[in-house]
Amino acid sequence: MEQATRALLELYPASALLWSVLAMALQLQGKDGLAALQKTVELAPGDAETHLHLGNAHMDGGQPDLAMPCFMRALELAPAFAEALSRLGDALQAQGHLKEAAECYRGALELDPALAIAHAGKGDILQAQQQFQAAEASYRQALALAPATADLHRKLGDVQVALNRPEPAMQSYAAALQGDPANAMAHGGLGNVLFRLDRNAQAAASYRAATALPAAIAAHFHGLGRSLHALGETAEAESAYRQAIALDATVAAPMLHYADLLRETRRKEPAIAIYQAALLLEPHNIDALNNLGMALQEDGQLEQALASFRQVAVLAPNNPITHSNIAAVLNTMGQQDAALDSCRRAVKLGPKSTAAHVNLGTCLMEMGRLSEAVSSFETVAKLDPHHRRAHINISAALTRLGRIDKAIAHARQALKINPDWDELHSNLLFYLTHSQDIDVAALLAEHLKYAEHFEAPLRAAWPQHANVRDPERRLRIGFVSADLYNHAVAHFITPILEHLALSPRLEIVIYANSFHDDHVSRHLHGLAHIWRQVEKLTHAELAQLVTSDAIDILIDLSGHTGFNRLPAFARKPAPLQLSWIGYPGTTGLQAMDYFLTDRHLSPPGTLDAQFTEKLLRLPATAPFLPSPDAPDIGPAPALANGYMTFGSFNRAGKLNRSVIARWAKLLRLVPSARMLVAAMPNKQTSDMLRSWFHQEGIASTRLTFYGYTNTRDYLGLHHQVDICLDTSPYTSGTTGFHALWMGVPTLTLRGRTLPGHVTSAILSATGLDEFIALDEADFLAKGQRFASNIDSFSALRPAMRDRMNNAATGQPAVIAQGLELALRSIWRRWCAGLPAISFDVGDTVIAEPAAGD
Repeated sequence: MEQATRALLELYPASALLWSVLAMALQLQGKDGLAALQKTVELAPGDAETHLHLGNAHMDGGQPDLAMPCFMRALELAPAFAEALSRLGDALQAQGHLKEAAECYRGALELDPALAIAHAGKGDILQAQQQFQAAEASYRQALALAPATADLHRKLGDVQVALNRPEPAMQSYAAALQGDPANAMAHGGLGNVLFRLDRNAQAAASYRAATALPAAIAAHFHGLGRSLHALGETAEAESAYRQAIALDATVAAPMLHYADLLRETRRKEPAIAIYQAALLLEPHNIDALNNLGMALQEDGQLEQALASFRQVAVLAPNNPITHSNIAAVLNTMGQQDAALDSCRRAVKLGPKSTAAHVNLGTCLMEMGRLSEAVSSFETVAKLDPHHRRAHINISAALTRLGRIDKAIAHARQALKINPDWDELHSNLLFYLTHSQDIDVAALLAEHLKYAEHFEAPLRAAWPQHANVRDPERRLRIGFVSADLYNHAVAHFITPILEHLALSPRLEIVIYANSFHDDHVSRHLHGLAHIWRQVEKLTHAELAQLVTSDAIDILIDLSGHTGFNRLPAFARKPAPLQLSWIGYPGTTGLQAMDYFLTDRHLSPPGTLDAQFTEKLLRLPATAPFLPSPDAPDIGPAPALANGYMTFGSFNRAGKLNRSVIARWAKLLRLVPSARMLVAAMPNKQTSDMLRSWFHQEGIASTRLTFYGYTNTRDYLGLHHQVDICLDTSPYTSGTTGFHALWMGVPTLTLRGRTLPGHVTSAILSATGLDEFIALDEADFLAKGQRFASNIDSFSALRPAMRDRMNNAATGQPAVIAQGLELALRSIWRRWCAGLPAISFDVGDTVIAEPAAGD
């Protein structure tokens, strides 16, 4: 048609009709027919139709400013030309002149009530004015007149979405796509509906169809990113977000969601930068400010996080979550009073906000107001019975209050709600080690239940380790802990790592399960060949990382204590796995091969049956590093007082009615004696203990209580104590070491479990077996004897530090050497395909399994 028309135009170049036909032919082929239309207008300037066609061409080219004069000229020539008037409305609308456009559509419909494009234009105006029901009516009128117009179906779908009518909207989009499968806006609209319905896979398919078309816009890539993000397909989602931003960098939403993805995938620095870019576009975007604050908080930039949250508070002063976030940052910064004020405001604004009550409870715990904290967490549990952190914190606060039995009962009840809460299950086991009501067999059975629930389903998928079976090669040793900062576990492990880091036969890899930046964590960081922050990894991801790192021996420093990663160990990511220091008992896991101990803590044959692991006995379980803040040893106060002062520095969770009853019996047998009890979390706990003593016939005038204090003052309190009295069944550990360093021995009753052996191990290693009682009668007899012969123990006091320095616990190099020998020995066994066996590092023959193994 084009060629024939051009041939005729060579004969009749002045024919306006032929130029009009050529323009039509070009447009049908998708070519630019504008020049032909302009020629038509030149040849027939008085024909209104030609001006309409030229205006339509300008509109199709995205130039409504050039189209307007054409439509106006058509109307000058034919004032009753309804189509021209309607198209003028389209041009005005495209330039933002909605009121004038509406007048054009009204006039066109007065001239021709059956003009579909005028009804459609009217609908566009009403939609822009958010008069969605009226817009729907106009689109339906247009469709009644032009049912095959695909984009009208698409527009109808858009207003149905706005009216929250997803099913009719999907039908409208489907009708649009049936008429025009290449309608990108219809594909995108359908994707929007499906995304709102949480049908993310289908939404992604619709968005993909839209983005594959030339008419795709940034919003389609943004929608694709969101649906893929929801499906967990983060790499593709990231690509889609980046394309959306590249197409239109003036919209904040794709940036905000892209930053969310970066934050979720632990890329905090780029996430922060993208949030800040989004805020340049929308400085008052509450979501951007809030999420930026959380990213900054996670990155340790607390001052900046607080500033961001406070901006949110200015914009949304009555939002409880905002004040809750402010409280969380203030609490981390140590500004507890200010944090508490923000917590209370958050709870007042949002009495049903679990986050607000959790932060209030956490703040109260940090302030030592444990009973109030329990009340806050109980409120959370009522609002959301499946809130894991609430149940964990309730039992933790009860433990710190010394209410072990209640903590156990609560943990058991919470695990009925969700048996898969591994952290709470570990907490229950830890509490049970403190219980006087559970026997040895039952305690082991409880640990085996943990393994049956969390490990048994994983055993079939344990990897076949490809580690090179060379018995003498350099070994990669991994350590996993959440306590690698100014914490007791770090103080025990630091001197060992200082020696191991110097060994050319070992490579140290540390997996830090919490982020801390203090002098201890920085020092430990320098001792590691590789340091990995893993607190954001899932248990499965951590296990995969360990396997990828080709760790030969993986050492757990937590056991069933807070923030442990035993579910990662349950996946057997390393050929050999050991538990050490953090927990005085078995993990219960078959995946854990050895438990590191010593001959004083677990003499051969005494505790082996309580462990699923084989016991590997070092020269000492761990070294003791005295605090540099420790004052000098003072004389036994009984020398000046003329009476004995017993003491206890154990946390309240170790104190139970049986312990208090035993101490009270001794105080009755030594009526002149006094008792000092330190490390009290609050007055309520002190009052509870006073009442227990009172019920045992001990007047409060014989008792002195002290709360938590700084290290130097805590150690200085030992100047007021002659002999410490131990707890049971969970005896002193670090507190026993500190007491000895201050010259104060602890009278202990050796128990039946490992926690019951800790103090006796400390005493035995330093040659102080006379302070170890075999039963309660022996405990009381020894206490009486010391009280009646003050000189017998006071003479020991000045030389106590020499005893400790000479013991294996005072010689980190000896322990480190023993540990390296032990690691090499178990590695050789693994290389030889031999099973794990219990042994002392001093044993010379470790190549063959013992009889019965």
